Amino acid sequence: MYRIIVVAVVALIAATAPLRAQGLFVTTTDFATGSTAFLAPDAAEAEVNLLGIHADASGYYHDGRIYVVNRLGQDNILVLDAMDLRTPLNQFSVGNGANPHDIEVVAPDKAYVSRYDGTALLVVNPENGDSLSEIDLSAFADADGLPEVSQIVRVGDRLYLSCQRLDRNGGWGPADQSFLIVVDIAADAVIDVDPAAAGVQGITLSSTNPNGLAVVGDQIVVSVVAGFGDRAGGVEIVDTRSNRSLGLVVSEEDLGGDITGMVVVSASRGYAIVSDENFTNSVKPFDLLTGAVGAPLQNISDGYIPSLATDGARLIVADRGSFDNPDAAGLKIYDAAGGDFIAGPINTGLPPSAIVVMGDVAIATAVAAEGAQALPGEFALGAGYPNPFNAAVQIPFAVAAEAHVVLGVFDVLGREVRTLVAGRMAPGQYAVAWDGRDNASRTVGNGTYLVRLSGGGRSATSKVMLLK
Repeated sequence: MYRIIVVAVVALIAATAPLRAQGLFVTTTDFATGSTAFLAPDAAEAEVNLLGIHADASGYYHDGRIYVVNRLGQDNILVLDAMDLRTPLNQFSVGNGANPHDIEVVAPDKAYVSRYDGTALLVVNPENGDSLSEIDLSAFADADGLPEVSQIVRVGDRLYLSCQRLDRNGGWGPADQSFLIVVDIAADAVIDVDPAAAGVQGITLSSTNPNGLAVVGDQIVVSVVAGFGDRAGGVEIVDTRSNRSLGLVVSEEDLGGDITGMVVVSASRGYAIVSDENFTNSVKPFDLLTGAVGAPLQNISDGYIPSLATDGARLIVADRGSFDNPDAAGLKIYDAAGGDFIAGPINTGLPPSAIVVMGDVAIATAVAAEGAQALPGEFALGAGYPNPFNAAVQIPFAVAAEAHVVLGVFDVLGREVRTLVAGRMAPGQYAVAWDGRDNASRTVGNGTYLVRLSGGGRSATSKVMLLK
């Protein structure tokens, strides 16, 4: 039977863009001071100490800009041009004591900021820092009055916010339930996913204390740590079409410790940061389809690992070294598909904290097409399905030999609407989803659109119809 090979597809920025924007931006810290580093594509050494930042900071990339989220103690967003990482474009406050955790930019003049020590999601203009509005999240708080909203991901016209609900009066353990809060971008309002129940409902997670989110098609992969040491967490799947959790697919028992971080590199493969009872950190691969957990990656220091990232082909590990081996601190690079060690440690000045991939990375959705017609073993573009479509259309295609491949959507006048794939791809069969949005993340109008695949001197075109 035919089954599409599942891979991670790197949606590179336009070929005319400078190569520098394909690198890695890294926040670094010794927990007293903070700085930044940059690793260019294929470089063996990083540029370090580019810009002083807060000692507790994370980062986010969107459309040629880096957003540094300076957390508790500075409570602001620092905006950088990806082509000049030493000179800030803008810096704006998100409220004293707000403790921002994440930012999601949906348009040049609109972004959302989660504030861990507040009860509202901030809507802001990232161009000038002007506050546009706030979305009340207090209905999701536990007894201490705070919902502890941390990470944000986007699926179509909706945001999904991780709501931890930790009991600050009881040792910061998780309360009875944790949620994904769903927000309508157009209305700037919380969506009640169960109107039949009293109050405003989010998506109830099967475990508690979510600390990682990744979007794969219409599903969100969530890492949940529950209480530290209780082995009650793991990796679960949330279906955004039904707005419900499908339960844990990987348990902390199988992982052998607490899951403190996660990255998904394909629709079937992810990597988890695992902390055992001795607080020794490791990185282990897991299979989202079978729940199997693989052997830990080699050349990890056993010390603290704050984050993981992927640029599609590679897995990047932020290894802070250990007391016994401080020289092991730096970035470690692995093959994402198999976990083989490639390079490292790459010095980042201060030890690495958050890794920001300076480009868009799309995870190809898994298409288990039992009984479906196989694509020919050559360069080919399959028919999109469903067609006509409402929310998203799957576009299957095949690559016969390694080549630079571009897959794009155009209107009937031939004007580019969306670039779905632009990069070098290995031979294989793939499927990529288009959500009916253009390159600026705006929803396009109803009608017929052309899907064009080109690479290796060949091209193919098909049609899809959007009906909303």
